[in-house]
Amino acid sequence: MSSQKATVTQCVMRISDPATAFQTSGGRSVLGWQLREFVRFGVTDFLLLTDQVPANLENSLPGQVRVTQAPPPAGSGSGGALFHVRRQLQDRFLLCDTSAPFDWNLAGLLSAAATDAAGVIGRIVRFDGMTRHGIALFRSHLVDHLRPVCCLDTDVLPALLQRGLLRLASSPDAPWVRPADLAARFRRRALFLDRDGVLNIDHGYIGSRDRFEWTDGALDAIRHATEAGWHVFVVTNQSGVARGLYTEDAVSGLLDWMADEARAAGGTIDDVRYCPFHPQATLDAYRQAHPWRKPMPGMVLDLLRVWELDPGQAVLVGDQATDMEAAAAAGVAGHLFPGGNLLDFLRPILAQHSCPGEHA
Repeated sequence: MSSQKATVTQCVMRISDPATAFQTSGGRSVLGWQLREFVRFGVTDFLLLTDQVPANLENSLPGQVRVTQAPPPAGSGSGGALFHVRRQLQDRFLLCDTSAPFDWNLAGLLSAAATDAAGVIGRIVRFDGMTRHGIALFRSHLVDHLRPVCCLDTDVLPALLQRGLLRLASSPDAPWVRPADLAARFRRRALFLDRDGVLNIDHGYIGSRDRFEWTDGALDAIRHATEAGWHVFVVTNQSGVARGLYTEDAVSGLLDWMADEARAAGGTIDDVRYCPFHPQATLDAYRQAHPWRKPMPGMVLDLLRVWELDPGQAVLVGDQATDMEAAAAAGVAGHLFPGGNLLDFLRPILAQHSCPGEHA
């Protein structure tokens, strides 16, 4: 689908206005809310260009993430600050300013950048004066165009645009959220999707890409839910691990690949849970009646807890009675997928559970 992975795991954040970034909204800093939005799209490594960070920031984020900080040298300018941390940059990284948290589908930028030729340094979503109120995706050889003291927005990016080394991405409408509105806006509705039989055709115990086949409309459904402002989670029983047919590493690798495919298609899978246990497992280590194995609700409950969500604002789509039992036990609405096109099935369900005008 793309020439390279769509997922970018590093985000560099310029904290130009600490008073705003560290302001609290709904019990969490503005910066904390913004980082959580990047986690939804696969970012696991944050590099903050600042001399101070709110306490316990890393602990407030879902998943396994790393937050480091690098105070920029005095008078270096935004480009100089990046030059200063050049050895900490990954091959591709996101760059944004924390002065205005965004609320739009980052996968559009990820998908477009994944198709760029090797000579293109990056893409930028331009809102107000280049990156200060926008977001960009760069390759690390951007640093070849930086100096120890320079301004990224005025000294570097315009020249790269003129030379065709930097591309502008389309600007979404109304992308920014006021700090006071963050908690209400980012505690999103949640869509839980079973894997086998819903997202992929169930060929039986699928643990590798060569046997994985998306169902009709699956990627479109994920993109539609993302665009509509929903979290998208995958919850899947994987007793093939317990039966010795494949490993947990294989399951995790396949789920990571699925998430990247979703981002390349313009949507995202925010987070996943799988259960490798079975009461009659072949392997002793996996032989138990685990509370995460559907029809038990453990996977759904854990995602609701980690992402701090209201089960009354959540939907689970599965193809088995056990999926519906798990939904009922977790207090979320369950919808049995009979097969066919997943987007066609899902579209009226999301419309039914959305508020009028929400993420229109």
